[in-house]
Amino acid sequence: MMDEYRDNQVKKLMMKRRKKKRIKVIRLFFVLGIIGFVFFILLSDIMKIKTIHVIGVNDAELEQQISEQLSGYMGDYTWIDMLFSKDNIVQDIEEMKRFENVLVEIDFMGNIQVHVQEVQPLCYAKIQNKNYLINKLGGVYQTKQIPSSLIQCSDFQSTEMLSQLGHSLHNVSDIVLNETSEIHYCGDRYDKDLIEFYMYDHNFIKINISQIDQRLSEDSFHYAAYKLKKPQNTIYSFEGKYMYIKKYEK
Repeated sequence: MMDEYRDNQVKKLMMKRRKKKRIKVIRLFFVLGIIGFVFFILLSDIMKIKTIHVIGVNDAELEQQISEQLSGYMGDYTWIDMLFSKDNIVQDIEEMKRFENVLVEIDFMGNIQVHVQEVQPLCYAKIQNKNYLINKLGGVYQTKQIPSSLIQCSDFQSTEMLSQLGHSLHNVSDIVLNETSEIHYCGDRYDKDLIEFYMYDHNFIKINISQIDQRLSEDSFHYAAYKLKKPQNTIYSFEGKYMYIKKYEK
């Protein structure tokens, strides 16, 4: 009886060991299967970026420009890569200097949606028979049609200076921009970056382009108050840290 009991215990112990071994083998194959599946997904085209859709642009040509700007992300990048590269996409679009409030959405099927808001132009200029639009981000781009509501920029010789002008206008008060009919480049040997604002009320503002954003802001230049005292034919000349008010002599 004792021998039979011992034999049964030995058999049970061996069966338990075999069962544990089978469980370990099954777990190992399960883990290896998951790892293999993950590698298959990562190395296949399933997770690659397949499409880029731009939302917020009505101009087909402009939408194409954005797609070309982001074309480097197609094919080689996976959506997992892009989860850590959203800021790169935003930066690439912002470098175009035409959009703000950029939002990037990526799904696990490899589709990117880019939401943008186009910045409207403030001014226009003509250089070497080419028409350009200028916005507050410093964006300068060619156009065939010029909206009638924009400020004309005259005698500017380069798109670089137009870009500097556009960027400097972002902080200018609304009343100054609304009253401006033309921005004229009048640099000379004493001040090569001198700009004149021609106002609808026959007043003038003379200022260096580098001072525009600070000196013509709503907090610094109270144009409405000055107009009450001198409504017409007045020159506001910014020279260094001072502003001189002069009567315009025709």
